[in-house]
Amino acid sequence: MGDSFDISDNRRTVLALKSGNEAAFKAVYMAWSATLRRYAETMLHNETDARELVQELFVTLWLNRRRLDEEKSLRNYLLRATHNNALRECQRQTLRQHRETLLKAELAANPLAEDPSDAEDPCPEELLLPAIARLPRQSRRVVEMNYFENKKHATIASELSISRRTVETILYKALRRLRGEIKKI
Repeated sequence: MGDSFDISDNRRTVLALKSGNEAAFKAVYMAWSATLRRYAETMLHNETDARELVQELFVTLWLNRRRLDEEKSLRNYLLRATHNNALRECQRQTLRQHRETLLKAELAANPLAEDPSDAEDPCPEELLLPAIARLPRQSRRVVEMNYFENKKHATIASELSISRRTVETILYKALRRLRGEIKKI
């Protein structure tokens, strides 16, 4: 049989996957990954996100292969999983954009100053810049790239050689820490 595996028989393919046959997995990946990526890209409008989504789908497929049902179409399972995961990612992106908009509005409104005419209160930059400087190096760089250089998460991820989701996590934790530090003042 060698490295090739014929995936035309769904039942045989699923049984091979369930038993841990790497040649079957590789054949399924080679046969479907490009199609699934293109499908995800039509929903996400982002090639990098689509590629990550499909990679995660295949990792999940391998990790949960014993749960597959050999009576059900593997092709349909992969398409449905891609569709559902892309929808969830769209929802997460919408929520993330909404949170960022709220955060930017909150920072712009300077919630720290109770009385805007109080001349003794430092301006937001005087509070924020030292707090940013105290962040860990990578967190500080992500915050600066996002808010001062107006770079998108995907661009930051590419430049720092980390995933987009890592950028989002770092940014979320850094902003939470900054809010906490500024509220103490």
